[in-house]
Amino acid sequence: MKMTSFDPRPLHQRFRDPNGTPGEVFVTAHRGDFLSGGRIVEAENSVRAIERARSIGVDMVEIDVHRISDGTLVVIHDPTLDRTTNATGPVADLKRSDLKDITLVHPSTREALGAALPTLEATFAALGPEMMINVELKSGLEMLAEVAEVAARGGVSDQVTVKTNLSEGADYQRLRTLVDRCDAPVDVIPVIIDSRDGFVGFDEAIRTLKPNCVECVVDYEFGADEGYNLLARRGMTLDGGTLFSPKARRLATEYNVRLFVNTLYVNPVTNGNHQWNGGRSCEIGRVVPDSVYGFWIAHGATVIQTDDAPFVLSWLRDAGFHP
Repeated sequence: MKMTSFDPRPLHQRFRDPNGTPGEVFVTAHRGDFLSGGRIVEAENSVRAIERARSIGVDMVEIDVHRISDGTLVVIHDPTLDRTTNATGPVADLKRSDLKDITLVHPSTREALGAALPTLEATFAALGPEMMINVELKSGLEMLAEVAEVAARGGVSDQVTVKTNLSEGADYQRLRTLVDRCDAPVDVIPVIIDSRDGFVGFDEAIRTLKPNCVECVVDYEFGADEGYNLLARRGMTLDGGTLFSPKARRLATEYNVRLFVNTLYVNPVTNGNHQWNGGRSCEIGRVVPDSVYGFWIAHGATVIQTDDAPFVLSWLRDAGFHP
């Protein structure tokens, strides 16, 4: 089914008004668009990966930000330089003057990928006039005000959202206080884990923070259901769980909150990892997209984060969920 028209408002206004944009699903490119056919073609979290995402029509990119020793904010996922750069050691020990000597590399082959370790300012400058960005705070909640200030200086406050997967991010009252103390505007996306927070945490986050969007982690357990249901025994949610339940969706509608699902694969039986998407991940989506993207849309998700943005965008456009 093709939709005939979409809301003409700017992207950031549509994103923050889910009740006013029925049928539109937004795509978030994880660490930019850095893969092609499962192969790394750009450095993750690089300016070029962000520009590539913008060129294909992605709505939002997700990046990771650390603070270095002189207070500069840099865009890198890990707390050390070892995996993705030509340098080693803690990111926190860097100074801004060190950045000129650091280049981003392929994590496996160590091949230089022709990109520098970017500052947050450089990343914001790559967004263009409309694409949004989801900044994940890796050095603590106190970075919130700093990110907001950098966004305001760059003229991109409307395009910026902020989140953290750190456990302190579940202290919603403290987070509310930090947001209120920011001199510049800041839009927080709380991350709710169903196995940790449940509906109570979902409810508290929405009522305390009044967010426009909530990221919902569906930590469905392998073998959670016994008997003959093979999908459930292998860790694939059948109903989306607590955070996509009718009760949760009614609350989200009441507060005009968008539900965000991360369809990246993570092995939930390795090192105590959380499963992010109840087993309905991009790997399966490549083969049977209806059972992943169609499933989550049917259960209320209107933001999909992926490492396979070109495929997801194409599927959504064909299905009538994206301009």
